Amino acid sequence: MNLIEMRERKKALGYSNETIADKSGVPLATVQKVLSGTTQNPRQKTVEALARVLQDNGNSLESLPYAVDKDGMITKRIDQWDPVLKANIVREAAAEYGVSRNYTIDDIRALPEGIRAELIDGKMYFMATPNRIHQRINGGVYLAVANYMRDSGKDCEVYIPPYGVYLHADDSEYFEPDLTVFCDHSKSANDGCHGAPDWIIEIVSPSSKANDYGKKLFKYREAGVKLYWIIDPMREMTLIYDFTEDDKTTGLYPFTEELICSLFEDLKITVADLL
Repeated sequence: MNLIEMRERKKALGYSNETIADKSGVPLATVQKVLSGTTQNPRQKTVEALARVLQDNGNSLESLPYAVDKDGMITKRIDQWDPVLKANIVREAAAEYGVSRNYTIDDIRALPEGIRAELIDGKMYFMATPNRIHQRINGGVYLAVANYMRDSGKDCEVYIPPYGVYLHADDSEYFEPDLTVFCDHSKSANDGCHGAPDWIIEIVSPSSKANDYGKKLFKYREAGVKLYWIIDPMREMTLIYDFTEDDKTTGLYPFTEELICSLFEDLKITVADLL
């Protein structure tokens, strides 16, 4: 059992250093030094004693959710663990060990079932489970847009997560917008949209705020997305970027105001009505 696996198992069991010291017979100061990485070459007997405790409760090493090696690679163990816990373990381990390598779409595809992430500039950003308000807005917007496409006879595709967007028709970056709309069916594939969608909506959460307002705004605009809505439940405002206009006009609207989609001008949505 290596150091990263020990830390994962400690977190999973909810053990403190004091508990591990008591169960293993290893002095507390030694436990602290080993698990903190201060002691880089601990005695084999010390490692074995700690490993026995951390494999307690009849669980073997294979019961760990998954491991992160020194290169930041994720190794799947089992599927029963909570996805948020898995994501946190990976993120914390990568940060603690200074993992700086660039990730690829293969790393996204290798994630354990239930873990969602996006790939931006070679970095992997894990996606938190959406809360109730986020879900209500997302579901309401999807129904409004999908029903409009059906009733108006518009031949466009409408998707919600998990649905992938490969902005540049390759595997260099990967996104899962809260709403994806495109009318060019040549971009459609079983694994997502290959190329820039016509319209993207992101619903802001505390963990996604910086990317939604910053990195994604730039990426979507440069890739050729025509319309980008940022729906922010915390501010109860919607920021609209219409990239079809020469001056890249924007508008900021409260949830109570009726929004008109510039791509389909008879499509109107009032976010407050969705809550």
